[in-house]
Amino acid sequence: MLTYLINVTDDLLAVSVALGAICAMVERYGAKRGRAAFWATLALGTLAAAIRAYITNTHRITAGWRVGAFGYLIAVALFLVFAVVMIILGRRFFRAPQDRSGVARTIVSAVCGAWAAAQLYIALPTVLVYPFQFDTGGNGLLSTDYLFRLGGYALGLIVCVVSAVCALHLGRVCYQKGMKTAPTAAALALVLLMSVNSFARLMSVLTIRRSAIQTLQPFGFVMGLIDPGQAHNTALFNFASFSNNNAHWYTFIAFIALALLTAMVFVGSRTAREPYATKAENRKHRALWRSGRRYGVTAMLCFVMAILCATWFVKLNTVVINVAPVEDPVIIKDDAGNDVSLFVPFEMVSDGHLHRFGYTTPDGNPARFIVVLKQPGTNNYGIGLDACEICGEAGYYENNEGRIVCKKCNVVMNTTTIGMKGGCNPIIIDYDMDENGITVPVSEMIANQSHFKK
Repeated sequence: MLTYLINVTDDLLAVSVALGAICAMVERYGAKRGRAAFWATLALGTLAAAIRAYITNTHRITAGWRVGAFGYLIAVALFLVFAVVMIILGRRFFRAPQDRSGVARTIVSAVCGAWAAAQLYIALPTVLVYPFQFDTGGNGLLSTDYLFRLGGYALGLIVCVVSAVCALHLGRVCYQKGMKTAPTAAALALVLLMSVNSFARLMSVLTIRRSAIQTLQPFGFVMGLIDPGQAHNTALFNFASFSNNNAHWYTFIAFIALALLTAMVFVGSRTAREPYATKAENRKHRALWRSGRRYGVTAMLCFVMAILCATWFVKLNTVVINVAPVEDPVIIKDDAGNDVSLFVPFEMVSDGHLHRFGYTTPDGNPARFIVVLKQPGTNNYGIGLDACEICGEAGYYENNEGRIVCKKCNVVMNTTTIGMKGGCNPIIIDYDMDENGITVPVSEMIANQSHFKK
């Protein structure tokens, strides 16, 4: 249960808060056509996310990584468009009554909707796929294990939706009470925050897809920051690694913005002296403040849940398991003494159990890969990183039944699919195999080192 509560909040909570804040801003300044453009683009983004989830779950596209990687690229590009549009039309957008035609409000709202749609396209598919990855142990959909997992998944979705609603309503209260600067600044800050997150993830994709880096050669302003041969050594990729390993801070910062709005609502409700003509009008003012306080308290409860999901719940959900020790492969060097490849003889891995091998890159990162014999009596081995693109560097272990299990989400691997893309499978790497054993190029460990913490 805790596994999917943690996973859903990790994937979706920060995006939910950002969407709520953006919706409040567009609702205040977007006018009728602008709001319609915003919701139309947001609906298209949700539909695209659902299609991507279907593609991911059914493996309909062989080069499936592009389906997700382009989402990061689009999100970053839309942020740049958003920045340009705000520079050109921002003044007319925020001074809505002077823009009688509503052109600026419509354009800015549509760009906001497109950016929000890109964020949903990035975050939502992984969440939609989770129910199809529940391990029922062969007991069916009505088993206790499945229902517990479904309960944690549903609770995570509820926390995300409630957080978005709280962000939206806090923004509404602030706008209606004349505190326009704070919710607008919060919305713009969250757009920047989530765009930085998208950029970091894009850099991570480029780290492990050297061919993708090469495709950026025509863009000098990008290649001035990225060296295809030494991408893993640049400041950008170091930042990307740090960002992805501390992703929960995006959620914390988003909720800190809500905490500031909540504080303003509480202070305003105690100090405001609003004129009123009748007692009914006074009660209306008080009801709006009271509603804002309630949503603020609810938002802070969601903040507490986010902190628990990143700390205590993770500790409670950590199962003591027997992890295979990290073994040392044979390091093959060239004439100059440089590490060229890692060799694993068959006699080390032919027992049918999971084996983990480690290599410390020149940057000091302890990268790992796994080897497991798929079929006894053959040379059919499953080989990949001891990490996946969904659960990161959590890695894998072998349970008492001899099955390979993800340490973070407890998904049981289909051993025959290890070495293939998709789902919670190990990230694939290049390797060679001969009659003596398996050879993994050191360059593969270096290229994928960003998946592992120092």
